[in-house]
Amino acid sequence: MPTSSIEQTLLAQLTHQGFHIKSFRQRRLGAHPVFEISLAGGQTVWLWLRPTSSDSDWSQRLFESETALLRWLSAHSAVPAPHLLHVLPCSAKIARNAFVTQGLTGEPIKNLYPTLSSQAKEQLVRSYADFALKLFDINVPQTIGSISVTSSPDELVVIPRIYNANHAHASEVFPTLQKYLQYLSTLKTSRAFALDTGDENRFRAQASVSQLIAHLRVHLTQVDERCVRRMVLAHDGLGDMDLMIDSSGNLTGILDWWMNSTSPAILAADYPPWLRYDGINDPRFAAPRKSWLETPEESARLRKIYQRAVKANDFYYTALMQGAQLRAAVGWVFDTEDDPCCARMKQWTLSAFGPTIGSPPNDRCIMT
Repeated sequence: MPTSSIEQTLLAQLTHQGFHIKSFRQRRLGAHPVFEISLAGGQTVWLWLRPTSSDSDWSQRLFESETALLRWLSAHSAVPAPHLLHVLPCSAKIARNAFVTQGLTGEPIKNLYPTLSSQAKEQLVRSYADFALKLFDINVPQTIGSISVTSSPDELVVIPRIYNANHAHASEVFPTLQKYLQYLSTLKTSRAFALDTGDENRFRAQASVSQLIAHLRVHLTQVDERCVRRMVLAHDGLGDMDLMIDSSGNLTGILDWWMNSTSPAILAADYPPWLRYDGINDPRFAAPRKSWLETPEESARLRKIYQRAVKANDFYYTALMQGAQLRAAVGWVFDTEDDPCCARMKQWTLSAFGPTIGSPPNDRCIMT
């Protein structure tokens, strides 16, 4: 049973809302605390706590975006997201947002994946493909941003992209991928400047970002335009604790929808996250603490199964195949691991795109 005053207050509020609580335990799921609650009628619900932050506006927007999207998905989609039941906003007694969903079956992929048979791993790839294609089919506003709390039960609304606490907040909704890439160049440069000391190191980092953006501009001219123009719904934060699976290899739930966005299809279509060995996941360039659930050889085999599983959807398959380098490059922008002078990113850029494209004037970052 609850031990802290916050837990006691939350359960009292739930009881007041008509939840007849039988038992209560904390679980480690996703990025933040989750409490599994058994109700008197036999139903299981989960109570999710969302963190506070020194930037209260940021944390509130994250919470509102997640609950708005969960409410919409619960009503309109077969995507395996938690079904939203009730929202408990911050109060004087509880300085944290919380919400209640129906419980999900399964365990986090990090816990269960090592026990899966080869057949179960293949089934998991196909199950993830089914999820990815369902997400692609959702109609969203054709701009780049995050889901807004002002979304209605029948229509999603987009606001400027909400990033995690390690990145600056976007101030506008981006109409095109090209405009978005311009913003990402400033985002990566700002983070590099915050990490590096001394003008020489900062200019090296800035030049590396400039080269990456220059290569991407050339690369964009070579991909299918429809995959660049069309925006789809994306989950941007899938990690080892956000994917719920069962022992047969079925994907039973997707957690932590606060990391959502509307993104160009060429960025959103991707392989299952536990099979990625490119970009920041490439062992040649990855941060020292990086770990993988699967071997490179088995990951390559399973990625081919994934390609076959999505090939019937020509739009998704085209975006998946043509967007590999673009997605990997954008992954470097959001990399939160220390990378002095953007050295790891620079080496990856040389490996992926080849020699540098000219030299920006004074080694300054290309912004336009």
